[in-house]
Amino acid sequence: MSSFDLSLVTLEMKHENCWSRILSDYPIIIKTLFTKSNKGKYILAMDEIKAHNYQSFKDFLKAFKKEKSIYEVVQLWELDKRRGIYRILFKERYDNMVMGIVEKYVTFYLKHLMEGGLERLLVAIPSDEVTSLKSELESLGKIYYFKVRNMDINTLIPTSFDLSEQERNSLVEAIKLGYYEYPRRINLEELAKIMKLSKPTLEQYIRKAEKKIMTKYFNELYYQDLLLNNENH
Repeated sequence: MSSFDLSLVTLEMKHENCWSRILSDYPIIIKTLFTKSNKGKYILAMDEIKAHNYQSFKDFLKAFKKEKSIYEVVQLWELDKRRGIYRILFKERYDNMVMGIVEKYVTFYLKHLMEGGLERLLVAIPSDEVTSLKSELESLGKIYYFKVRNMDINTLIPTSFDLSEQERNSLVEAIKLGYYEYPRRINLEELAKIMKLSKPTLEQYIRKAEKKIMTKYFNELYYQDLLLNNENH
């Protein structure tokens, strides 16, 4: 069996003819949540927006809608106005777009963030496709940062079966019955009685489950930090 080499690419670039350039005028951070092309006609994308304040978001949205590369704003969600968090579903041009190029490749992991008129990508692709990806992206604008790391696919994508049945059941019941609410609606001793377990056994199940879940989340934060702080890694 032949070996499979995977690379994790971190890059930052200025896309000359994209709406992302207008972000240099607004205190906004945008993270791509989802993209799907419609047979090369357009890209349907969902982005999450973090704005400094509501006025900044309004001003950005007005400018965003005027961009020629934006075909339609399909829907807008106000997730947390106080914290300036919004989501937007829209159709954009397919040709000469970063995500249009990335979609051509076999991607095992992809994060895309835009801030200050720059686009940042964290993408895991087969190692033999890295040079081609860089060349295509260079045709769209200037690349300021491009770093390649060898990556173990099993580290990048952890198993989905790491929780034992007991750990999973304990965690599900703890959440359902309010153990993680503030203030708690049930304590560990009460929960153990309901589940017909001893308190130490239940505590062990929950702690093991929490450790596994938090380890996954820590890894996700690590990759997010790579995306936010290219120059520091």
